[in-house]
Amino acid sequence: MTPSQIGRYRIDSRLGAGGMGEVFLAEDMTLGRRVALKVLTPSGGPDSDRARRFAQEARLASAISHPNIAQIFEIGEADGVNFIAMEYVEGEALSARVLRGPSSPADVIEIAIQTFDALDEAHARGIVHRDLKPANILMTERGRVKVLDFGLAKLVVRDAADNTATRLDTDSGLILGTVHYMSPEQALGREVDTRTDIFSAGIVLYELLTGRLPFSGNSTTETFDRIMHAQPDSISRLNDAAPPELERIVKKALEKEPARRYQTARDVLVDLTNLKRDSDSGVQPTHPPKARRGGKTIRSLAVLPLATTTSDAAIDYLADGVTESLINALSQIPKLKVMARSSVFRYKGRDVSPETVGHELDVRAVLTGRLQSIGDRFVVRAELVDATDGSHIWGGQFQRPSADLLELQEELAQEIVDQLRLRLTQDERKRLKKRHTADPRAYEAYMRGRFQLAKRTPDGFTKAIECFDQAIAHDAEYALAYAGLADCYTLLSAAAYADAPPDAADCARRAAEQAIRLDGQLAEAHSALGFVRFRLDWNWAAAEASLKQACALNPGHAPAHHRFALLLSALGRHDEALRAIRTAHELDPLSLIIGTAYGRTLHFARRYHEAIAQFRRTLDMDDTFVQAHFDLGLSYAQAGRHNDAIVEFERHLEGPRRRHVTVAVLGHTCALSGQVDRARSILAELRALHTAEGSTVAGRAYIHVGLGELDEAVDLLERAYEMHDGLLVFLKVEPMVDPLRSHPRFKVLLSHLGLA
Repeated sequence: MTPSQIGRYRIDSRLGAGGMGEVFLAEDMTLGRRVALKVLTPSGGPDSDRARRFAQEARLASAISHPNIAQIFEIGEADGVNFIAMEYVEGEALSARVLRGPSSPADVIEIAIQTFDALDEAHARGIVHRDLKPANILMTERGRVKVLDFGLAKLVVRDAADNTATRLDTDSGLILGTVHYMSPEQALGREVDTRTDIFSAGIVLYELLTGRLPFSGNSTTETFDRIMHAQPDSISRLNDAAPPELERIVKKALEKEPARRYQTARDVLVDLTNLKRDSDSGVQPTHPPKARRGGKTIRSLAVLPLATTTSDAAIDYLADGVTESLINALSQIPKLKVMARSSVFRYKGRDVSPETVGHELDVRAVLTGRLQSIGDRFVVRAELVDATDGSHIWGGQFQRPSADLLELQEELAQEIVDQLRLRLTQDERKRLKKRHTADPRAYEAYMRGRFQLAKRTPDGFTKAIECFDQAIAHDAEYALAYAGLADCYTLLSAAAYADAPPDAADCARRAAEQAIRLDGQLAEAHSALGFVRFRLDWNWAAAEASLKQACALNPGHAPAHHRFALLLSALGRHDEALRAIRTAHELDPLSLIIGTAYGRTLHFARRYHEAIAQFRRTLDMDDTFVQAHFDLGLSYAQAGRHNDAIVEFERHLEGPRRRHVTVAVLGHTCALSGQVDRARSILAELRALHTAEGSTVAGRAYIHVGLGELDEAVDLLERAYEMHDGLLVFLKVEPMVDPLRSHPRFKVLLSHLGLA
């Protein structure tokens, strides 16, 4: 029976039933306004949970103030009756409109824009409706859409600034909602998020356009099966007035996998408003928006470092790690040029436009994003921008529990590939989805290791080794961690740092070989092993085989091309070396290390003026990069600009670490410039050293060459060979020893090195 009055509300008539209660038209006798009064009806059993959810509807919906969401005035209880007083909306439910048959596309677009605007507001507050259907969406006579009934709403993201928000966690496996409008994850009783509402809204739009449901069966079980597995009939076949772009939008909203669906209501809203703009202006697109920008597949991309909203170093390295993982995953696609880590990370913390990045890196698209830690979840908001004009290609939001950071990165990579319109082979898709570890603790430790390794300092190498060891402790089959470990030990050993472990070379070799055993298809593992064979083993043929395989397995892996170029240069194959280093430079144009290696390759080819120009370009990016100053000094010396070379070497020696090889080449240059006394003084200084940053024997040989004492120089180089001095890897092409080329014992030495 309809009550006559509840509290201060006089009941006029019954409007219907919704969610968990009946709805009445009533008058607020105190304020003199009409309201829709929703009353919790008795269930015949314990009502505590229903009452809790009934109250929750009011608390959640009352936190939202939006013209397309019915406003909550009051939640109360009178005479043992729980009620919600809300805005009374005079209008027609979309369920009635559906009964009249297909609606015009123009009307559907307008309804959709207002509906997704409402959802965008709710989702921004972390609220998921979970029961979106035509009966819960009204349209007034003036065309205003109102979304009603947040009775099944759930707060999925807590906003720390919103003290009125409360979290509701449903029991695992509990299915709530209306069957025909459920998403696949909802039908399976799995955890839902904002993408659930997008799927349900897609069903509403499909029904409005066609007059029929996209997924319907003779039973609940059959309907669930179709929601999870069946594809709906083409909208254009059922409504030939529907533009292709609108069908694309609805189809994307109805993707089975949440990761392939629109990620936010804002994304749908952008596409809908663009479609409305084009329709209002008379433009009738027959292709998706990207086709209006030429319809071409985008084949070049820069993934900028994910920003963070906190100064927490732990979140910072996680953001860097996700960025690097994305780059590594996407770079394995042969059809796509992806800028390497060191180039994009030069933009970290800088306010720079995508157009600027696109111009500087020569890429078509730029991905920007932000990583947030909210409670026990990570949220990534990302945007893909066309760098040619700054236009929005795609934007999305990804949420995952902290333990599922790997899954978040995989979903983001897959979405980027789809938005770039790339067609991948089955093998390429498999490689894109490949997980190198299933242990989130191992993944986190690995990301910390990469963060430290990128510093390229002895302390960074040491900390990186600790992190990679931790990753391996969590997952003994983590091939990437072994490859990272090999790189650390190789760089420590090859640079002959004084604090390098005495067994660094053996450690590098074992780690690289283990990485290959664990994953023979991992480019990073072959690159690490090739680097060991080149810099430490002097096994030129084996090094070439490994580095070639690394480049073939992942053509976008810039370090493999960089290392291959240095090997080819050391072997005197200068044209091949320049091709390889240009490839590395194209993939990583802002890398100081690769930019310097480019100059060194030119230097070894005796193209000194070009080398000097390349070193200057590298130093224009960062004048503090000491390695570029050192190599610039070498080219100055060989070009006859001895005073300029001495300035560069002296500047290099002003740094915190006095490298003895720099002292040696300074002595060599002094000898060439006629400063014989200073050259001999430097020679005596090096000879007197008992402990050094690596061997000084080869360095002393350089000074003797400058002084014209060739027999003494060869004596020292033979000793350096016995000591396995790392400087000898470039002996075949080192310009400083050119006066020794005709020396008989020098020729024998090159033969022993396998470089004759």
